[in-house]
Amino acid sequence: MGLSAAAPLWGPPGLLLAFALHPVLALRPHRDYCILGAGPAGLQMAYFLQRAGRDYVVFERSSRPGSFFARYPRHRKLISINKRFTGKANAEFNLRHDWNSLLSHDPRLLFRHYSRAYFPDAGDMVRYLGDFADKLGLHILYNTTIAHVRLDKDGQAWNGHYFILTDQKGQAYRCSVLLVATGLSVPNQVDFPGSEYVEGYESVSTDPEDFEGQNVLILGRGNSAFETAENILGVTNFIHMLSRSRVRLSWATHYVGDLSSLRLSSGGAFSKKYPLIKASYESKGSRGLFVLGTASHSVDYRKSAGGFIHGFRYTVRAVHRLLEHRHHGVAWPSTERPITQLTSSIIRRVNEASGLYQMFSVLADVILLKENTTTFEYLEEFPMQMLAQLETLTGRKARHGLFIINMEYGKNYSGPDKDVFFYDRSVGHMRDAWQSNFLHPVIYYYRHLPTEQEVRFRPADWLLPRPTAIHHIVEDFLTDWTAPIAHILPLRRFLENCLDTDLRNFYAESCFLFTLTRQKLPPFCQQGYLKMQGLVGTEHLRRHRVESGLLRDYTATSQRPGNQGPVGHPLAPGPTVQPLDNKKREL
Repeated sequence: MGLSAAAPLWGPPGLLLAFALHPVLALRPHRDYCILGAGPAGLQMAYFLQRAGRDYVVFERSSRPGSFFARYPRHRKLISINKRFTGKANAEFNLRHDWNSLLSHDPRLLFRHYSRAYFPDAGDMVRYLGDFADKLGLHILYNTTIAHVRLDKDGQAWNGHYFILTDQKGQAYRCSVLLVATGLSVPNQVDFPGSEYVEGYESVSTDPEDFEGQNVLILGRGNSAFETAENILGVTNFIHMLSRSRVRLSWATHYVGDLSSLRLSSGGAFSKKYPLIKASYESKGSRGLFVLGTASHSVDYRKSAGGFIHGFRYTVRAVHRLLEHRHHGVAWPSTERPITQLTSSIIRRVNEASGLYQMFSVLADVILLKENTTTFEYLEEFPMQMLAQLETLTGRKARHGLFIINMEYGKNYSGPDKDVFFYDRSVGHMRDAWQSNFLHPVIYYYRHLPTEQEVRFRPADWLLPRPTAIHHIVEDFLTDWTAPIAHILPLRRFLENCLDTDLRNFYAESCFLFTLTRQKLPPFCQQGYLKMQGLVGTEHLRRHRVESGLLRDYTATSQRPGNQGPVGHPLAPGPTVQPLDNKKREL
């Protein structure tokens, strides 16, 4: 079912006069999508809706985008890295090390053009978000505070109700879908005798001279606490820091919100700060209400990067894809490829994709196998915990088996009480890949799409239900999984065992031999050689095969006395199938 057609925000003067004379007849401005907040998440969703040609509006209480960064962090230094040089030209890979840019089609709107600092100033973020909104022409109503939201039941609405938003001037707006991207700005509250004398991070002075010669007690040992302590360290007598738990360092927990080398305000109690939402980022209580950005971090709190720009720019895109299918019948984007490209497709994604890398254990790629396993569909960055509803949410069918490609850390490896530098932490051999500790790709194979019950009652500490087969690609500290023997060969063998087929590529001579000696040809020969779509033989290819030991030099043989072969035509080739005990030849 589609949403209602777009309506202009303001009507003609005559209509406005009629509203004034007859308030009962006044119609509320309607929008299919209403976004609360013009911060990074709100702007990101606005971009996707605009690119899709949808009817939307963004409500922002301030006079410009990114008002949060105009005040926070208090000491103006972000902890989101801005690595401008990676040694690679691949734009997708470079986003792994760019934690500030939003996704867009315009390469000028990358944060690297706004700051040269590895840890940028918050003012640069304000400037960047303003340009993002202006240059893309996003539809934003500034200086508009939504003071009240209520549901209006209506049988004509796709979900049985509309969202009625009222601003500070009493103007009402009707929305079919409400997207909340207001961030988290509620300060932590303390309650103990004398707590009325405590000053919060949101209001404490940033001038070190105000603390000269004083003894200071800081409650908490997170990013905001250390940010404040560093600012006044040189002028105070003593700084005492007190918290309920030990210091959690981000390099030990692999959670961005924990303490890093620089500091930014961190979250408080989970139950009080984050709303309860589904793994699809939709409210558990109101259909059509979605939570985006920092507030959506309840899905992966302390597990992944969903509360930060470099994480939620991908979860916002996932929400947009879900909405496109639900309300406009647009299936989840996918690419269909021949099965012979299965190994290379997985290797490319795990080496380049930023969404998989940043939102590890939350967003995963899904490969849907087609009938007779001749082709497959590749879906990128689907919410893992919604796997049982994949067909309903994406419009794609999983009838012949599927693979899930996810990035994971080793179990029991990271945490505030873990020693991540223990002496034998590194796994170097492919046979021990399942014991890899560092972030590495894990491939799950299912013959059938798991049910909701299987997802809900999966084994403890498992991200997904127990699969038919599972494969770990051995860890690499440079996240470079391109080693022919250590990475590619084990993966290909795993895929071949799951599919009961041969995924290698062959020269025409080998395919010709297979047609005479085998009942079932490898897919490469079926899709290439038998359809005359393989490589055209050339003298350069012939020499390469001879020099690599894949083919005997029949030209030299034909030039011996007594050999009378036709000029310019090679003699019949001999066997070219390579023994499987030689891994290099098998590749």
